[in-house]
Amino acid sequence: MDKLQVPALALDYCQDMVRRQDEDRWLAAGYAQGDAQRRLLALYAFHIELRNIPVAVSEPPLGEIRLQWWREALQEIRDGKRPRAHPVVESLAATTFGAAIERAIDASARPLYGEGFTTIDELADWLTAAEATFDGVAVSLLGGDEALCTAAVKAGTAFALAREGANLAPGLAGEIPVRSRSILSDATAGLQNAPPDIAPALAHLSLTRRYLNRQRGAFPLTKRLRIFISIARGRF
Repeated sequence: MDKLQVPALALDYCQDMVRRQDEDRWLAAGYAQGDAQRRLLALYAFHIELRNIPVAVSEPPLGEIRLQWWREALQEIRDGKRPRAHPVVESLAATTFGAAIERAIDASARPLYGEGFTTIDELADWLTAAEATFDGVAVSLLGGDEALCTAAVKAGTAFALAREGANLAPGLAGEIPVRSRSILSDATAGLQNAPPDIAPALAHLSLTRRYLNRQRGAFPLTKRLRIFISIARGRF
């Protein structure tokens, strides 16, 4: 599968989607080279496709159908079948994924039903599955070992809490910073000494503290500098 030629238009589609809808990961992935960058952008475009399903459908069963479509599309890739005619599927077909991605697809069903989050544990657990899973997979795609993937998932949960948590659960806004910092502290040791080649899958996580303490006016500019420093120093 890794030798499959991906159409240029499919790669451009993923690049544009991630640039417009997840600038943080797009900026970090820009420091990867060649196939590594293409794999990250395909993964992140898939992540966005899952995120967008709840707002694209009028009722939960239609969303479930779309999620099943993605499950089947990925299974066909694993089975060596020709990828479906969709730019993200075509881009994903150049890479193989482990079982963790299925957990993210399953978690993506929850927003279809408009279920809120009543505890910080519930919110953090869901973000781990639906969001941070992709950080672990990204590290794996670039050759990271299991320990580094685990640390990336933890840090990804802290990042998701900081960036998305208050919008998802306004009633938990007071608890989110404390939990995010606690998770990030627990993950930090595992992210140290990550190989330079893995940095583009991790650098966006260095924005977590910025999201917890952000000054909106300057943030779009300072986050570019923060990601550059993260890549240069290998600190996430």
